[in-house]
Amino acid sequence: MFELKNKRIIISGASSGIGKQLCFELAKYNPRLILMARNLEALEQVRNEVVSANPQLSEPIIISCDISSEKAVKNAIKQLSPEKQAIDILINNAGIGVYGPIKNTTPQDFKQILDINFMGAVNLTYHTLPYFPENSRGMIVFVSSIAALYGMPCYAAYSASKAALRSFSQTLRAELYNSKISVLHVAPDYTQTRFFRNEKFVPGARLQRDKMAKAEDVAHQIVQQMKRNKPEAALSLRGKLIEKVAALSPGFVRAYFRRRAGKLLKT
Repeated sequence: MFELKNKRIIISGASSGIGKQLCFELAKYNPRLILMARNLEALEQVRNEVVSANPQLSEPIIISCDISSEKAVKNAIKQLSPEKQAIDILINNAGIGVYGPIKNTTPQDFKQILDINFMGAVNLTYHTLPYFPENSRGMIVFVSSIAALYGMPCYAAYSASKAALRSFSQTLRAELYNSKISVLHVAPDYTQTRFFRNEKFVPGARLQRDKMAKAEDVAHQIVQQMKRNKPEAALSLRGKLIEKVAALSPGFVRAYFRRRAGKLLKT
């Protein structure tokens, strides 16, 4: 079990969706929250809501930061910890999406997705690692997606970024084996957030959304996995099935996603 009380926690993508709900879920453990996103006004609103709901909580620190910029991340972390104050938990949650077939998804679309979803997490992880305490337990969490488990039709750029994130987390976990830092990769399914309102659509595919989980339920599941200190966790039944069936019967999973692609792609 991992103790969450009184930790200093950075959450990226904290202005909405799962990141925002993680603020409320973690507030129960009296942390010092450090909230990151590009939209400062939205962060201020989240801070006010969290403090209003949890009067005992120390006021969260908010930082406007474009995590795709290594320079911006480096400056933000220096600003946070001018005297090497410890960071106990980093939650890499920020992400964007683009929906549509590969033939209409430009290399620039791929670059933008990878810069934020993957390199953003790399930047934050690299520049926060020196601030993790040597003599107490720490944790780095990657909020990923079931798209990391298998390439999802019409989500090529997004799936690639999340698969890269999963691989990065596995390597980081192996390299930190002799430290007190745990590394978690959690894979939510479709979730009711602004993500889908903000994602870019390219022509050539029908829009089909499966049943979506509530962001607060997903945040609760993530915090439970953090407490259990599990290295990998798919948070939905579909995600668990994809993992297990892909290992036992890869042909079945390939056929499933071929059928799904056939339903989504316009001819």
